[in-house]
Amino acid sequence: MKENRSVVRVLDILELIAKHDEGLTLGQIYRMLDIPKATAYDVLRTLYKLDAIYYRDPNLKNYVIGSKMFAIGSVYTKNSNFIEAGAFELKDFASDYNTTVFGTKKIEDKVVFVAKYQGQQAQYNAPQQIGTIIYDLESDASGLAYLLFDDKNKEVIAKHKEAYKKGYLELHSNGSLNVLSVAVPVYNFENRVCGVLMTTDIEEQNEEVHEEKVSKLIRIAQNTSRKLGYIGDFK
Repeated sequence: MKENRSVVRVLDILELIAKHDEGLTLGQIYRMLDIPKATAYDVLRTLYKLDAIYYRDPNLKNYVIGSKMFAIGSVYTKNSNFIEAGAFELKDFASDYNTTVFGTKKIEDKVVFVAKYQGQQAQYNAPQQIGTIIYDLESDASGLAYLLFDDKNKEVIAKHKEAYKKGYLELHSNGSLNVLSVAVPVYNFENRVCGVLMTTDIEEQNEEVHEEKVSKLIRIAQNTSRKLGYIGDFK
């Protein structure tokens, strides 16, 4: 079967951009791929309009992969064992507590939201959607959970000693005292963190209900880990 040259060039450009987190300019792209400048420009402008790529720095006009490509790529991770193993419990959790619960995956140095379940009467409308990407891991409870329990980053552990000891993280969002996120790691048969479950909601004033909610999320994460073949101990 004859290859479609245009499709091949689009994929070549996307693969090249994906390999450079700092971004690539038009000039760098057409020279590195040895293709006509006009061809590269047309492809880049189309991909930009479709949100497949965007400028990391508008002044430098250096292209990086956009959220749409991560959203498309997350179709695989969204349907991976990590999500399948805990889907029913997560849906029930969101419904029972009228809250929002997420599943996230770490891809290289980024965190991608691959699942979202929200109770019909949830008080807080969490902004993250499937395909949302977190680049600054320390700014997000889910990202911090990866740094703590997967990367075992010494500086982050020093800042969140109690969370590291407990095996899960509680974090007030963006300095808000009213919005609280709870992030719990999920482990696989390699004893590695393969995902993080996180709930984000208005902070529960009833301490008993809060503890029950956290305990339930931890149990879901542990059940999911066991289904994925994890045989180690939980903190």
